Amino acid sequence: MTVTKGDFKEFGPRIKGENDVVFTFTASPSAKNISLLLFDNKSKEQLSEIQLSKEFSIGLVYSVRVLDLNPNDICYLICQDGKTSLDPYASLVYGRDDYNDCKNRASSGFLCYGGIADLDPDFEDNSVKIQPRDMIMYKLHMRGFTFGSGLSDKKAGNYTGIISKLPYIKSLGITSIEIMPIYDFEEIGLENKMTIGSKGHRKNSVVPSGKVNYWGYGIANYFAPKASYFLGAGNAANGLRELVSAIHDKGMELIMEMSFAKDVSADLIMDCLKYYVRYYHIDGFHILGPNGPVNRLVLDPILSDTKIFYEFIPEETLITQEYGKHIFIYNDSFMEVGRQLENHMNGSMVQFANHMRRQNGKYGFVNYMDNVNGFCLWDSYSYGEKHNLANGEENRDGNNNNYSFNYGCEGKSGKKSVNINRFREMRNAFAIIMLSQAIPLFVAADECAASHMGNNNPYCQDNPIGYTCFSKSKNKNILTKFVKELINFRKEHGCLRPEQPFTMNDSKHLGLPDMSFHGSEPWMMTIGEEQKALGVLYSGAYAKENTDVYVCYNFHYNEVNMALPLLSPGKRWRLCFNTANYDENSDFEPKAIDNQQSINVPGSSISVLIGMKVGQDRK
Repeated sequence: MTVTKGDFKEFGPRIKGENDVVFTFTASPSAKNISLLLFDNKSKEQLSEIQLSKEFSIGLVYSVRVLDLNPNDICYLICQDGKTSLDPYASLVYGRDDYNDCKNRASSGFLCYGGIADLDPDFEDNSVKIQPRDMIMYKLHMRGFTFGSGLSDKKAGNYTGIISKLPYIKSLGITSIEIMPIYDFEEIGLENKMTIGSKGHRKNSVVPSGKVNYWGYGIANYFAPKASYFLGAGNAANGLRELVSAIHDKGMELIMEMSFAKDVSADLIMDCLKYYVRYYHIDGFHILGPNGPVNRLVLDPILSDTKIFYEFIPEETLITQEYGKHIFIYNDSFMEVGRQLENHMNGSMVQFANHMRRQNGKYGFVNYMDNVNGFCLWDSYSYGEKHNLANGEENRDGNNNNYSFNYGCEGKSGKKSVNINRFREMRNAFAIIMLSQAIPLFVAADECAASHMGNNNPYCQDNPIGYTCFSKSKNKNILTKFVKELINFRKEHGCLRPEQPFTMNDSKHLGLPDMSFHGSEPWMMTIGEEQKALGVLYSGAYAKENTDVYVCYNFHYNEVNMALPLLSPGKRWRLCFNTANYDENSDFEPKAIDNQQSINVPGSSISVLIGMKVGQDRK
């Protein structure tokens, strides 16, 4: 091998030509002796140690170029004062090729090595650009989704299973797939343990704790696609590119969830996001953790065309960006008020009305009624309390404020009345998110009432408790059908989802306000703690459509009579659906109603009508 000073252009290993690799990394300020250790990536036998003097550095950054080195055969570690470490910028990770492989990894002390990916920014790919108003998000866990889908052993637990399910995901009407961590995290829970030998010598060793980091949150190697998800480290880079291309070929986009540990620097976070955009064509990132560099995320020009989702971004930061709408607030606030109302826990209709129309010209919002860190959707109506004993923390973990209700029986029930109520509330939840102005999101298998058996924090459950199981039944098939029709209804009616905030008046003199609220009397929204019903009218003219949409929300136990606003001459109200009365014979085709002044909305249900001219097609 020939060793020279590197080019310092990018952190991590970079292939510069045939058998030509540059390694660039940051050393510890206190390190005196620094070297690069090279190993055979199959046997893990050490092949060479390259000592690095200050001649190879600029400040604390070292860069070394190694010629006559086949990157496909090599893995490496950084050694500082005799202590080895994995390069945080490594583009591959060797050692975790098989998921949760405690038995075989124990012999090496669970050691992992950095690898060298052939990063090709110009791989063949059909770029996709989906406007925020058109987005329908679907969140999944690669391992849980594929194991829960009944796939073959070859496809379960890896990206090929996701690719095989893309036609199904597309058939739902999904535009944007959010995938939980697919970078290389340590799934085996490890802890340091001290033992005392027969001669009294103390020994520190790393041993499995017995838990699995199933979700993948925490310290990780963020630049390396997860080897066990992509059929081994040697295939990980190509596997992720293949997944991205397959998703794009279906006209969908990929949002990576990135959970950065609290001690990860802002520089590494920014480098990581731009790395995935450049080398893997990732469309967006949902960033978790308290250390998101929000100002840099919002204002970085390289990320100006990349969707960024974060829990909270200050208003003063958001309004300064000029790159178009690519920043989105992603938190539980919509879910909390929606569940309070659905489950009769004194939710505020004023808050609900404001959440249904929250939007900004420069940034957007994500609305959901469940997420992975809490009860899944079905469990929100099947359990009054969390059941997390399987996590080994005496049920102390997980959110205690779920605003859930079991509707008469804790957990699975064979009672027809219980399940009628639960499926009605599932339809209500889907209607709420799909009829809201912001981007709707739901978790994989919500559309077929999947359950986590009451566990609202299955972060360590690599088993059916944590998987998203697609079991089938008549009621679940009806729910899936309802969700597909509802998504299609949202896509047909752009008046529900304009990109700009509603003005709540007829600013263009088109005959109706773009959006208006109503109650038992037209044009009057009664405000009070006891009022749990609301009518919302959307003017189709503001979206250049011929039909108007009217949504009646009734969160009272009993039936409510709600006013129907007067339509322009020649138009009549027709009922598309009611969530309490939907069955296998139902559809969303508009049906004539005799009474054009008011409508009776059953208790705990939602009715949706459209105003259309007689003989007019709803499209």
